[in-house]
Amino acid sequence: MTTLVSETARTVPPGLVSLLHAGGMTPADWVSVLTLCYLTLQIGLLLTRYIHRFQRWREQKERRQRRREET
Repeated sequence: MTTLVSETARTVPPGLVSLLHAGGMTPADWVSVLTLCYLTLQIGLLLTRYIHRFQRWREQKERRQRRREET
């Protein structure tokens, strides 16, 4: 049982590198692509969050101005 685990552990890194070379991309290329995907997702999430905050801030500002005008 332990020899099976140790043999498997020894073959995983080369197998992973071989798998990453699929499609002609090196592991460094895959890291770059995944990093860009991660950054795109983070930027998208932040933009929507900040847009909602800005809209709420603008609505509150307009309400305050209307109250001042009424008095």
